[in-house]
Amino acid sequence: MSVLICPVCKKTLFRQENSLKCKNNHSFDYAKDGYVNLLLTSKSGDKTGDSKESARARHIFLKKGYYDCLKKAITQKMVGTVLDICCGDGYYDNYSGILYGFDISKEMVRLASKSNKSGNYFVANLASIPVKSESIDTAVHLFAPFNEKEFSRVLKKEGRLYSVTPGENHLFEMKSIVYDEPYKNDEKTPDVTMLEVVSKQRITEKVEIGAEDLKTLFSMTPYFYRTSQENKARLDSVDVIKLTVDFIITEYRKKII
Repeated sequence: MSVLICPVCKKTLFRQENSLKCKNNHSFDYAKDGYVNLLLTSKSGDKTGDSKESARARHIFLKKGYYDCLKKAITQKMVGTVLDICCGDGYYDNYSGILYGFDISKEMVRLASKSNKSGNYFVANLASIPVKSESIDTAVHLFAPFNEKEFSRVLKKEGRLYSVTPGENHLFEMKSIVYDEPYKNDEKTPDVTMLEVVSKQRITEKVEIGAEDLKTLFSMTPYFYRTSQENKARLDSVDVIKLTVDFIITEYRKKII
C-alpha cells in the first residue's frame, strides 16, 4: 500500500489509472516520465529548485562515478520501505525494494524517475512531506536542509535516518586552488531533540578529476555563489588533480522517552 498522503487533506492517496486520488477526490496526475507533482504552490515546478540546466549538469557529473564510494555505503544501509529525502536525480537510489523519493525540483524528480523505473518519485516540499506518519523504515538525506520534526514523524519507531554531510577534508584541494586561505569543514551536525545519534561513519576517497568536471563540481557547491569571478577563474589553470571526497554519514533513530 502507498505511504503517500494528500497534500491538501492528509488522507491516503490511492492509484487510479494515471492519477493519485484521496477519498475527498483530490487528484494528482502522473507525468509521462512516471512521477507525480504533490507540491502545493502557485509557482510552476519548473521555477522551483534547481533549473533544468543545473539539474542536468549535476546528473551528468554524478553518472561519472566520482561519488561512487558514498553511493555504495548508502545502498548498504537501505532496508524495508525507503524514503530518499531531497533525492535530486536519484543517483543514490540503487535499491531493489520499495523506494520513494522526492525533491522540490521537478526537473530533478523527472531525471530520477527516468533513471530508476522501480522507484516512486514525487515533487514535494521538505517543510511538509506528503508521507504517512511512522511508515518509513529507512530515510536517507544527503546535503539538504534538516527538518527534524518531519523526519521523526515519517520514521517508524525502529526506523533509521542516515544523513550525509561533508567531512572536514571534502574537496579541500579544490578550495586550495580557489582560495588563498582554504578552510576545512567543521563537521557539525544539527542539534536534535526528537532524534538521537546512533553512530557516525566516515567515507573518504581520492578521485582523479579533470578541469571541466572540476568546474562543474564547483558550480554544484555553496561556494560557487559567494566566490568572485577572479577566484573562480583559477580553476581554468587545472589539468588533472587528485581530489579528496570526504563524507560523514550520521545515523539517527527516534529518541526513546
